[in-house]
Amino acid sequence: MDPEQLIPYPDMLPAPWGLFNILLIITFFLHLLMANAMLGAGIVLLVKDIYRRAKDAERDVSREIGDKLPMSIAFTVNLGVAPLLFLQVIYGQFIYVSAVLMAVYWLSIFLLIILAYYSAYLYKFRYETLGMMRILPLGSSVLLLLVVGFFFTNSVLLMIDPKAWPQYFQNPNGTIIHMTEPSLIPRYLHFVVSSVAIGGLVLAIFGWFKGRRGEAEGDELVKNGLLVFGFATMFQFVVGTWYLGTLPNHIIGRLFFESHIVFPLFLISIAAALTSIFFSFNRDLWYTVVSCIITIFLMVLFRYAVRSGYLSSYIASSRPEVAFQFGPLLMFAMALIVGIITIVYMLKLVLRA
Repeated sequence: MDPEQLIPYPDMLPAPWGLFNILLIITFFLHLLMANAMLGAGIVLLVKDIYRRAKDAERDVSREIGDKLPMSIAFTVNLGVAPLLFLQVIYGQFIYVSAVLMAVYWLSIFLLIILAYYSAYLYKFRYETLGMMRILPLGSSVLLLLVVGFFFTNSVLLMIDPKAWPQYFQNPNGTIIHMTEPSLIPRYLHFVVSSVAIGGLVLAIFGWFKGRRGEAEGDELVKNGLLVFGFATMFQFVVGTWYLGTLPNHIIGRLFFESHIVFPLFLISIAAALTSIFFSFNRDLWYTVVSCIITIFLMVLFRYAVRSGYLSSYIASSRPEVAFQFGPLLMFAMALIVGIITIVYMLKLVLRA
């Protein structure tokens, strides 16, 4: 069966395609930063609680970071709404089909996030009374978030690979996992390892704030957090190479040989990642943070280029028409401005606390 026959007709766009693409990249970048920080901090905290020595200072650190875990989940979920909506606007004819193919897992995502959220709250409010058993709600929260990440990875891969859609006729139950796609596991691990690295960076930033308050363990936290970031980022090169090796030849050719932009950006991202490793082992915290943010943003651009490469032939035959509507665009701009002001104010209150 020709996969193009299965692609629904796209809805009209109220504004140019490029505008929504820019908004998708920016909002997804912000969401990815928060998601990495949330999951990575949870993983680092879980490992710390399991293997830590029984020191009062370490218990205080775990408790302080754990207090912020539910808030970070809430921020991640809210920051994920915008890129998901923009993804539906631009690639609705693909993402909706993907959601149907894995409907059982897709619908379970919301329940899993709620359970992870409540588990994080249980860890926060029952920290002392649970004793060492507190690793159970924390571990449950981390595990549930890892499952959510896997489901999202599977959804995106089904979205960009219409050739896999005919599986529906053999499995119409909404339980399709795209295990035949070689890039599924390395793509997922790429996100997980990145989260561990950012989790180490979060630990280092937390230690920096404690050091500014004159607390003795601050320097040790900065050192350990930067070491976690450095080694995780080094391992990321292994996972990234694996991921690149699973991409189809025509995608690699289009990205690295036909494009005059993607390959230089890819090289710059590699240089930025190496720079972040250098700064982390030299304990230059804020240089590490800046080079890490640059690396992630460039990787988001590379991710967009890969998605475009997969869908280029299908988009050509099913690209949405544009019917410019000034009213909805103005309402969106006003809501965006109000939303940004609200978020900045909320962050200001959080930092003040």
